[in-house]
Amino acid sequence: MKNSEFITDGVPITKEEVRVISISKLNLNSASTFLDIGSGTGTITVEVALNNPNVEVFSIEKNKVAYELTRKNIEKFGLKNVTQIFGVAPMKFEPDKKFDAIFVGGTGDELMDVLEWSYNKMKNGSRFVANFILIDNFFKCNLAMEKIGFKNIEVIQVGVSKLEALGSGKYFKPLNPVFVVSAEK
Repeated sequence: MKNSEFITDGVPITKEEVRVISISKLNLNSASTFLDIGSGTGTITVEVALNNPNVEVFSIEKNKVAYELTRKNIEKFGLKNVTQIFGVAPMKFEPDKKFDAIFVGGTGDELMDVLEWSYNKMKNGSRFVANFILIDNFFKCNLAMEKIGFKNIEVIQVGVSKLEALGSGKYFKPLNPVFVVSAEK
């Protein structure tokens, strides 16, 4: 999906090139449940729900502005397979829910708790993906995932540049590089 299809109100989003890679790493082919932690504007939540109508999608966001943007995007696309939650992970699900795939777009200061909680909320064989722009957070995540027990940990750095006009010519304007961490339980 194009970035322009989403309501963002100037809030940063997971760019479309990074979304494509991140969602691909989630391997949702046989998934029935998906959790997006730190949904932001809801780009991952919406794209997963729209392209996988049989997947039950849960979206957690703690920032009120971001939560409302996710809600607006869910409504814009008429999605019925999304349960939106205003709150902070880790949290309780009733009944205790396990997920086929989990995406982490933001954790605030709760990285370790979110990683441990996510691992415990995953079904065996399920997929986990997290995106980071800060190298410090990526490094902490990578070390923690090994200790927690995640398997087949893979890290890629995605660098995207887009052709833009500059004076009478054109140049490739770089976007922030993103670390995409994927693993399984």
